[in-house]
Amino acid sequence: MFDNLFSPIKIGIDLMKNNQLEDAVKYFEGLIAAGKHHPYAHFNIARCCFKLNKFRETKEHLLSLLQFKLSDEFITGILEMTNWRMISSMEYFNSSPSYSPDGNMIAYCSARKDTNSDGKIDNLDCCGIYQYDLRTCTEQMLVSDEWHNMNPIYSPDGTKLAFLSTRSFFGSVRGDDKSKNHALYLIDFISGRQEVLLDESYKMKNIVFSPDGKKIVFSAWRPGEKVSTINAYNLETRKIERVVGGMYESTFPSISASGDKIVYSSWRRDTNGDGVINIRDNSAIYLTNIATGNERLVSPDDYNNSFPSFSPDGKSVVFLSVRKGGVQAGKPSSADNAGVYIYSIEKDKEFCLVEDNFFNKFPTYTPDGKNIVFSSNWCVNRREHNTEDSFENKGDFFENKGIYTIDISSRRVRQIVSDKYFGNRSLVVSPAGNSVAYIAWRKNTRRGLFLAYLSVFPSVAELEYIINTNLY
Repeated sequence: MFDNLFSPIKIGIDLMKNNQLEDAVKYFEGLIAAGKHHPYAHFNIARCCFKLNKFRETKEHLLSLLQFKLSDEFITGILEMTNWRMISSMEYFNSSPSYSPDGNMIAYCSARKDTNSDGKIDNLDCCGIYQYDLRTCTEQMLVSDEWHNMNPIYSPDGTKLAFLSTRSFFGSVRGDDKSKNHALYLIDFISGRQEVLLDESYKMKNIVFSPDGKKIVFSAWRPGEKVSTINAYNLETRKIERVVGGMYESTFPSISASGDKIVYSSWRRDTNGDGVINIRDNSAIYLTNIATGNERLVSPDDYNNSFPSFSPDGKSVVFLSVRKGGVQAGKPSSADNAGVYIYSIEKDKEFCLVEDNFFNKFPTYTPDGKNIVFSSNWCVNRREHNTEDSFENKGDFFENKGIYTIDISSRRVRQIVSDKYFGNRSLVVSPAGNSVAYIAWRKNTRRGLFLAYLSVFPSVAELEYIINTNLY
């Protein structure tokens, strides 16, 4: 921007580089008063005010900026400060977003009250389950926040919603105690009925529907068992079926679109030498044919692997793999950077799609199977950020992460959501393929729910709505 050494705008930029933000604001205000460089002056005043936590003034100048022709630079800057469209406020502690099959609804958990009386609202408070209609921009509470609820997922036909809750089936467990086991519940949107499928004697996690919608697959420590296994609850027979059992911990199941294969993480060796086998060890990833029980190793526990999921056509698996030790004396651990890998089932081979130079998380296929969306603290335009914006505090290594998409064939990477001011995590891609929902926050906020487009910028009207809604 403005390579001319004598540009009036460059003088203000130099003040910003030297962290003289108040002086920069006064300088740019002088340009506006003199009728010079209105759009760039408004844009840079907004940037300074944002860094000074003056969000009302930030909003005013960004709205003024909308009166001019918007370049990609301006739109990108607006989205960096607003973090795209906010679905649920950063005043709440939101989690676990999930799209409906048609991409029109998002279900999520939201803690909005200090239910444990510790003086703050966070993940330890009870959260209700809400549904947001993207067509009407309206929100509906589906499940009360009297209990700890988590992991809402839609059935493949969109007529049901399964979730986990500490609401006691037996009536003997306090529902506001997050440490208690969760029961499995189901909402039928057609009848309006809500019912418990499995009680809290099962310690359940990671629920997913089978592709035909007839079963709910989950990992659980079944009553009397010492390790987690992968099971399926048959909605027709109302019986539990063992999918993956044995002597080892197995979790994070993903089912292929054909429904005949399952991929999951499994802990089978004492890789850290502490004398026990548990989730502190490296996990391997396995693929099992559900009908035959035949098992295939996808990635060994020489590495720390996690979050496997099938491609839409079921021919490959994407997963995270930590292969270089750093934090724990050379041994790979969950605190180290993970690369994003893809395993071809037909070729029985893997390749690294995203290197582990950065802290990558939540790799997810787009519905066409051509791209992977993921979060990372990697910034494509890092060089630019380290010059013009060198005064910024980049924040904690684990906090500020952007959202990216990478073309599997060309390896071309695009940044969708900036890592400049916000932490972004828990992303899910719309089945419609046009957007990504995610949890995000900036300094001194909680956890909001946001939505960004994958391939287009918002319209001017949408930008106006985003600016008015997000900056407070």
